[in-house]
Amino acid sequence: MGDMSSAPNSLSQSEKRPGSSSLRKVTARGRLTEAIAKELNECLCAIVINTGTCLRMLSADLPNIEGACETARRTISCTNRAAEAVLQLGALFSETNKRIETIAPSGKESSAVAPGGTL
Repeated sequence: MGDMSSAPNSLSQSEKRPGSSSLRKVTARGRLTEAIAKELNECLCAIVINTGTCLRMLSADLPNIEGACETARRTISCTNRAAEAVLQLGALFSETNKRIETIAPSGKESSAVAPGGTL
């Protein structure tokens, strides 16, 4: 068996290596990118489903206008969530601030600034 007293020294030496901090950052970025990509995928799936539902409601013999309007509002909300996910993903890889325009379910436009720069 090896000497256990050398384990703390080797650990602190590996932490002091120039690449270990960089490796942790890359790993953290990878995990965050994966989470944001999952969120973006969920948003895009919801947009497709809501759009199809809205079209079915409008193309029925008796169109369901109220239901279609509510579905359109959900689609706008999902689109805004997807835009936020893109901003977050861009923030991981960019140093400049970018703005995107989002549309509130009420139809009013608003501007979003990516934290730390994005897009």
